[in-house]
Amino acid sequence: MPITPKDHIAALPPLPIGESKAPDGMRPIVLSNNENAEAPSQSVLDAMAAAASGTNRYPDVTHATLRSRIAEVYGGLDPNRILCGVGSSELIAALAACYAGAGDEVLVGQHGYLYFSIATWAAGGTIVKVRQSDGRNDPSIDLGAVLDAVTERTRIVFLDNPSNPLGTAHGASEIAAFRAKLPEDVLLVLDSAYADYSTDPGVDGGEALVDATDNTVCLRTFSKIYGLAGLRVGWGYFPSAIAETVGRFIRPGPISDMSLAGALASLGEADIVSERRSRNGELRDRFSAVLNGLPGVSVLPSHSNFVLATFSEGSPHTAAHVFEAMKAKGILLRPMGPYELPNSLRITIGTEEEMAITSAAFQELFA
Repeated sequence: MPITPKDHIAALPPLPIGESKAPDGMRPIVLSNNENAEAPSQSVLDAMAAAASGTNRYPDVTHATLRSRIAEVYGGLDPNRILCGVGSSELIAALAACYAGAGDEVLVGQHGYLYFSIATWAAGGTIVKVRQSDGRNDPSIDLGAVLDAVTERTRIVFLDNPSNPLGTAHGASEIAAFRAKLPEDVLLVLDSAYADYSTDPGVDGGEALVDATDNTVCLRTFSKIYGLAGLRVGWGYFPSAIAETVGRFIRPGPISDMSLAGALASLGEADIVSERRSRNGELRDRFSAVLNGLPGVSVLPSHSNFVLATFSEGSPHTAAHVFEAMKAKGILLRPMGPYELPNSLRITIGTEEEMAITSAAFQELFA
């Protein structure tokens, strides 16, 4: 009789990944995976190359230098309460494994980041999806509905802020008020992967709330505005007790010295990060205006490096048709069916040239 996995593991769905290859002979314009379209700077590449000479040794398992620099750059955090992981996804999985299991409930938004659910199911927990319920023409998560969904079995609330795939965001004061109404034994995990892109001063990553409470965690990443998705470096800021627990769970030394060196070097490029934020905002707003000007197309206000475009009954084209038409031109977008948004496409903001080509392709299709 063959060996079989546990039932809840066998039932895990794959995490959908966007396409990255265009039809044969075409230049791909990859706007499907929320990657930074700009290559790392030469100083980051140089730091990685220098670190490569020591790859016969195990990497720094404490990540002490990187944690200290993160603490400094992000406003005087306590480096002892920072943990690094193989992307923030490793920290999501660790939190689910440490704090949710059989019989426990984890609350996520109906359209929230799918890995929240996969990590919870892998830990044996139960996902409760919170639907938008306040009547707004806005699919972002309703924090009041989340509070209504809390039961004695609730252990974690995962909240992506800004939201992926919506791009919407709740302000820091709104999140703090929400945290105050949650039971003390419910862990609030803020996935702030895209917070660096927001130009709204009222939106932040949640570090101050972590300092003010014993039951809040915020997660960050070097994959987005820092443009280091291929290095797989994420980090989180934790209350001391939770940092100690999660630190015991995650395996030692999962991040290479080259990745650590690249992440560390990128933290010294505040001007580049600021320029990327500004450039992304300008391109995002310009592209959103183009889409909003098309019949039956609407775009949610975005705090991220992507927009969510929805195609209503008044549109001459469905989301599925637009996806295929753009793919035929080598422009790769992201269908949102897995996020229960079958009439929407998520579109990453690329370079100025890529967005000009994409804008022209949309206008031609809808002409």
